[in-house]
Amino acid sequence: MSATFKPHGIQGPITGDYMARIHADPVTTALMHPTRRALYEVLLDTDEYTTVQLQKLVKVDRYNLYHHLHKLESLNLVMNHRDEGRTRWWCVMDRVPLPNDGRTISENSIGQIDLSNPKVQAAVRTMLREIEEMTGQNLNLDAATLESLQINGRRNS
Repeated sequence: MSATFKPHGIQGPITGDYMARIHADPVTTALMHPTRRALYEVLLDTDEYTTVQLQKLVKVDRYNLYHHLHKLESLNLVMNHRDEGRTRWWCVMDRVPLPNDGRTISENSIGQIDLSNPKVQAAVRTMLREIEEMTGQNLNLDAATLESLQINGRRNS
């Protein structure tokens, strides 16, 4: 009886090799969700809002509103800083840069990756070295400073 090795990750579309998954920063991942991003952006623009005000501004039902507020609260981005009777008041605890949500990239861009995290930079350098080997093209990665990566191509209609 022989054991079969099944690597973790996703299978690459071109070579069929398995690629490691890249795990994003939890704050970035949370703020990429449209409802959480909208809540955070609304709260950034003011000192505080009540739950009812946020519900009207973001146009989401109460259950989903609390779900997303609690996720932001668990990451110390927002907090329920005071209660008056049944009214809860929310404010921003930590101001962080908003991740690129794809609204500012060109029509032909498939996506953009923020490379401020050193672990993400290392993973991208590894991926680019593999592309160098496949294409025979020298990208001179040692001299380059990786700040962002934009991937252009054709979108599938």
